[in-house]
Amino acid sequence: MKDNIRIGGCFIFFLFLLFLTIPQNIYSQDIRAVKIVPDQEKRSSIHTVDGYAYLSENMTISQLRAAAFATAKRQALEAAKTHIKAKTKVKDFQVDYDMIWSNAEGAVTVLEQKDHGVEGNTRYHVWIKAEVLYDIKPKKPEGHQAAIMDSDAPLTVKVWTEKKRYGTGENVKIFIQGNRDFYARIVDITSGGQIIQLLPNDYRRISFFRGGEVYTIPDRGDQFDLQVVPPYGEDRLVVYASEVPLGEVAMDSIGQGLRQYRGLQKNLAAQTRGIKVTGGGIDTDSGAEFYEATWAITTKK
Repeated sequence: MKDNIRIGGCFIFFLFLLFLTIPQNIYSQDIRAVKIVPDQEKRSSIHTVDGYAYLSENMTISQLRAAAFATAKRQALEAAKTHIKAKTKVKDFQVDYDMIWSNAEGAVTVLEQKDHGVEGNTRYHVWIKAEVLYDIKPKKPEGHQAAIMDSDAPLTVKVWTEKKRYGTGENVKIFIQGNRDFYARIVDITSGGQIIQLLPNDYRRISFFRGGEVYTIPDRGDQFDLQVVPPYGEDRLVVYASEVPLGEVAMDSIGQGLRQYRGLQKNLAAQTRGIKVTGGGIDTDSGAEFYEATWAITTKK
């Protein structure tokens, strides 16, 4: 028999991000998440690349090293552009949307790195796993959410609840849906700052999700309900998703099959991005898309 999980504070979890009202007919559509707009989202592409700088009598070793890393970052940016554009096959997608990239070296975050030093007395060699952020902006004010949820669009995973505000004693149901197959970790960041992983959990170990299918939390197999109790405030539901399996993260069991991350959200996000990337350079088959979405709800008396 499953226990009730109380939402609101301390040992009480889960609320998540939605906007004020969601029309009832959204649940009858083939793609139920078409009208959902996340409170926050972050799109990126993760790549592994090698960077080189050739020896010169005018450059010190430290300068060569810096030049090799700069080259690797530029290559990661080009690899990301090539990878995302090659995978975006929706008809007229780029007519309706602008894909916004920053050409600045600082827009590339290095997740892992290896310094191989001087090789063959000819060049300095470094290796990096880098995350490149980008954005999608509709060219028309009303936007075109249906295009984003097309299976040939960049990876998108929507998360929502039935309403934005909940009162004492109400139960919360969370829904997620991706435009194509994806791997994901779904966590609730409570009003008290706890980070609770909802899926996968010890009883429902699902981490791979089929595109177009709507998943519910809690659902069959879960041993908890999400019920609102004081103290009240705002909970944030965060979905970390990728087209490849996510990095492993150590968490503590807190009962009902749930686990808690005992650290900062930024550290959880970084560890989750510890994905295995195949290929390298600017090969269109190399790299992996990553998507992060947040949906917030408010609880009250």
